[in-house]
Amino acid sequence: IMDGRNKQRKISKTITLILAATLMITMCFGSFETAEAKEKDKVSDVLKCTGDYIYSKVKEPCYGAIGGEWAVYGLKEAGYPVSDNYYKTYKKSVEKAVKEGYRGKPGILHDKKYTEYSRVVFAYGKLDFDPTNVAGYDLLEKLADYDKVKWQGINGPIWALRALDSGGYDMPDAPKGAVQATRNMYIDFILDAQLPDGGWDIASKNADPDMTAMALQALAPYRNKTKVKKATDKALEVLSEIQNANGGYSSGGAANSESCSQVIWALTLLGIDADTDTRFIKGGKSVVDALLTFYDKKTGGFRHVNVAQGGYEAEVNQLATEQAYYALASYKYDVAKARVTKLNAPDKSSLKVTWEKQSTADGYEVTIATDKNFKKNVNKSAVSKNSTVTKTFKSLKSGNTYYARVRAYRNIDGCKVYGDYSAVKKLKM
Repeated sequence: IMDGRNKQRKISKTITLILAATLMITMCFGSFETAEAKEKDKVSDVLKCTGDYIYSKVKEPCYGAIGGEWAVYGLKEAGYPVSDNYYKTYKKSVEKAVKEGYRGKPGILHDKKYTEYSRVVFAYGKLDFDPTNVAGYDLLEKLADYDKVKWQGINGPIWALRALDSGGYDMPDAPKGAVQATRNMYIDFILDAQLPDGGWDIASKNADPDMTAMALQALAPYRNKTKVKKATDKALEVLSEIQNANGGYSSGGAANSESCSQVIWALTLLGIDADTDTRFIKGGKSVVDALLTFYDKKTGGFRHVNVAQGGYEAEVNQLATEQAYYALASYKYDVAKARVTKLNAPDKSSLKVTWEKQSTADGYEVTIATDKNFKKNVNKSAVSKNSTVTKTFKSLKSGNTYYARVRAYRNIDGCKVYGDYSAVKKLKM
């Protein structure tokens, strides 16, 4: 009897320990999920409050680096609800500036700084306005003047490419007598300026996070080119190396929010998650975490620095706020994982793939192959309409088993940013 009781006690004790361990695991994983959810909600809450802040401060957006192009770009990217005339007000301001002209010369925004044209064209691309007819003047044409664009050094070609790709514009004809630019000429200019350590800067011989990130942004749509990929990989290595211990970045000796913003934007355009990629996590903190340390909860704005230095106080800064906003807007706009709903064969040599529509997608990439690892007889097709949810592949071999998967994508400044692949489905023809 005693042996039986002892065995029963041991069994009861074992069950109790198992239940306790199970409870602990559940509690732990539950807390992880909650923390992750809270982090996502935190970014969403920041976007909402920062959008409110910018919209309240920039009541009438106008041509200019502050309260102008970056503000309207961010609000549009974030899908922030603005009044019917808000973006039209910005457009009228640009038209007024063009009519008045730089130093009284109509049609000229600046005689040297061609980034003035790039910034406007970039915003127009996001807002679907026509940069070839701004109060009767063609601002896009300015970006075809190679010598004038590169006068500013690396900044010129970087932002010329960013502007051209923002609306998918063809390279226009250069003004009469000017050197005709091409996209490849601007790409080569940027690549030739890459420093030995893999980064970029205007004057220094060492990588600066802002300039390196901006160069990567410009190169992102061309990263499938061999020479661009090589330069990109090297630049990503140095960006990881120069990241601060708290996940942030410093430029000019000061840890600042704008550097974080530019890096987040670059990583997003390259299809890299700035919050989870281990290359950009230091001390357990990502560059997204670091950017959020500059956030001011009371106002919804962002600080340039958290410690007064370099003539800047640790207070909300409008430019820092606008840059943080558009970076987080691009980062947070998740592309949902696609889901294949059906595979069928309309005939002996055709395969029809059907998937679920994703509201946040601009298009889809559909891939089929004759093996589950998608190495054999691979056939890819891009679907450029959000509303199209079927694709039929023809001239296939009867008797083969075909595997299919789909992923959705968003177009951001000329780059396709992809979501996760769907689960794989298969069908024997």
